[in-house]
Amino acid sequence: MGTVILYVLVMFIIGLSICAGILMLSTRIAAGFTPKFLLAIATVVISAIAATVVRWVLGMVMGLGAATSLVALIVLFLVNAFVLNALIKRPDGAQIGFGSACLVTLLQIILYIVLGVIVFVVFGTAMMGMIGASMVGAP
Repeated sequence: MGTVILYVLVMFIIGLSICAGILMLSTRIAAGFTPKFLLAIATVVISAIAATVVRWVLGMVMGLGAATSLVALIVLFLVNAFVLNALIKRPDGAQIGFGSACLVTLLQIILYIVLGVIVFVVFGTAMMGMIGASMVGAP
């Protein structure tokens, strides 16, 4: 049981670090500066908590369905941009602005999709190779 908790904790830390790195890269590309790593981690955690609460409230109000998912996508985009605008500051102390925060959020989504496709291709190829190897010895 302790090993499972340790593995979950390590995977959580790795995932959080990857998300913070993607936020730092997106901010560097869109706003021209890189926030500190701990600030990026705090922003990712607060954004995830806010997104979870908003998604839960939307699910309670609108129910399940395609319209709910579309509305949730738009609202979660705006919530993430709002959290980024509130927490991430330029080196001079000013906010990055809501437009720049929206651009950072859009870049984050694009980088998450690219990373997801890469992971799917790598692990999907490995899984198909294992399935093919097991099929070769089948009668």
